Amino acid sequence: MFEVNPRLIFAIVFVTALSLFMWRDRENVERHFILFYRRTEHGLEYIDAIAKKFPRFWKVYGSLGVVVGLLSLVVITGFTGMMFVDMVATQTINDGFALVLPGLESSDTGMGMDEPEAGAMFVPVEYWVIAIAVLMFVHEMSHGIVARIEGFEINSVGWIVLGIIPGAFVEPKGENMLPGGDSDPSESHTIWEGGGWKSRLKVLCAGSFANYVTAAVFFLLLLGLSTGVSSYAIQETEHLNYQAVEGYPAYEAGMTQGELYEVNGVEIGSVEDLRNATADIAPGDEVVMNTSEGEFTLETVERDGFDGGYIGIGLGNVEWKESFEPYQGVFQWFTSLLFVVGSLNLFIGLFNMLPIKPLDGGLSVETLITEFWGEDKVTYLNRFSLIGWALILGTITLALVL
Repeated sequence: MFEVNPRLIFAIVFVTALSLFMWRDRENVERHFILFYRRTEHGLEYIDAIAKKFPRFWKVYGSLGVVVGLLSLVVITGFTGMMFVDMVATQTINDGFALVLPGLESSDTGMGMDEPEAGAMFVPVEYWVIAIAVLMFVHEMSHGIVARIEGFEINSVGWIVLGIIPGAFVEPKGENMLPGGDSDPSESHTIWEGGGWKSRLKVLCAGSFANYVTAAVFFLLLLGLSTGVSSYAIQETEHLNYQAVEGYPAYEAGMTQGELYEVNGVEIGSVEDLRNATADIAPGDEVVMNTSEGEFTLETVERDGFDGGYIGIGLGNVEWKESFEPYQGVFQWFTSLLFVVGSLNLFIGLFNMLPIKPLDGGLSVETLITEFWGEDKVTYLNRFSLIGWALILGTITLALVL
């Protein structure tokens, strides 16, 4: 029997609505291959109003953004370097960068997203749409507000769609971040070239800094909501509750969900008891599980990121109160959404600070090179950027194909 997938319906409605929106505004939409964008001056007064209302706050915000931004540039550069070294050492490409794509299924982790596999990470389509919208809005608004505080003039704001992937932009006056528009062809412009180098750094780092702040806000909301609901809707149980993970030994042995009593004859009353009972278990060892579902004998396996033999159960020493059970699904959907939005803001904000152009991290490095070593040295950054993009896109492509 055919089952209706609500996420598939949402995806169809979203793409249809996006297409209709662009079609209705087609006289103002510019297209270059699969790139669609719309420049407008609407919203500039809103950016100015926010900037003028709290000028001291935004000055401090811009300066703090530079400190955090440059620190995160160092962190993501070091992480990326170690990642590529590890890929060469292990001769694997599955642990590199991955595309974040909309999907139609929920993850097995219960948090809305799984670890990247084969060059791609899928998150439920409604989470993806909301996360990208929040991410782009705070990122570009932060660029725009700090730019006005630092005296930059803004030519336009607007939306952009690459294929079906939506986005936003803030464009400085006299510069063309996108094809088309008015500029002086006799001058060589780089993004946010006007103003001093310190002001330019503040504007460039403001986008990712906004993503970090947004991530912190969503993670705090997640923590507060989970803590508040736990105190109201969850009750303690005498034994550990478990749920078998599909595709792993516990599930294959016939376990689904229930209470865990013993492991290899050792009584289990807490997570610490379970940790001690399984500390010396290696992949391939035989384990006897005494549960509310019965007794099961299984053989542990190896799993990436897990030390020792993996049994394949998710744990908790709590269960929902009966009065809250009707709302459990909504609660889990919302907490997963908070986690996904926070995570994508953090991860994509960090990626944006890689020292390769035209990412904000690369433009920040270009600003420092131009100021302290001379504009002629930027050619080395340009070459490094080409190599960086070749490695990133190459590993993602190979992971998807192989």
